[in-house]
Amino acid sequence: MNKLISNSVWLGIIAILYSSISHAETTAGTIKSIKGEVSIVRNEVSINAFNGMPLLAADKIVTGPNSSVGITLKDSTLLSFGAKSVSQLSEYRYDPVKRDGNLLISVFKGSMRFVTGLLGKQNPSAIAIKLPTATIGVRGTDFVVTAQGQE
Repeated sequence: MNKLISNSVWLGIIAILYSSISHAETTAGTIKSIKGEVSIVRNEVSINAFNGMPLLAADKIVTGPNSSVGITLKDSTLLSFGAKSVSQLSEYRYDPVKRDGNLLISVFKGSMRFVTGLLGKQNPSAIAIKLPTATIGVRGTDFVVTAQGQE
């Protein structure tokens, strides 16, 4: 009986460690600051955002009126979204060992400030910002985009 309990405890510990490792691999960044109403749409479910919340690739960021959010990605890219914005971290992959990856942000509506992190400094062509009527290739280090979309 004690061996059965011991094995169950070890299996539980292994499951927790595995889920932590899996979660760390999928985390793209972290929400660092919030003003007003900000939500993250993940797997078609809206979640109220909070400081320190992990952001995953494919998450949609939605800000309310008089609201804003600041996000830091794993490569130190800084993203700030203004009031009434709808954007999505469409793709994000960053390998800190190889310093390789890609980033695609879709800005459907509102404003976004972008400050390049390690990925953009080492491989600017790996970053793109998609707007309703255009796609921006990143060649600078700090810029603002605004989209007047329907979503």
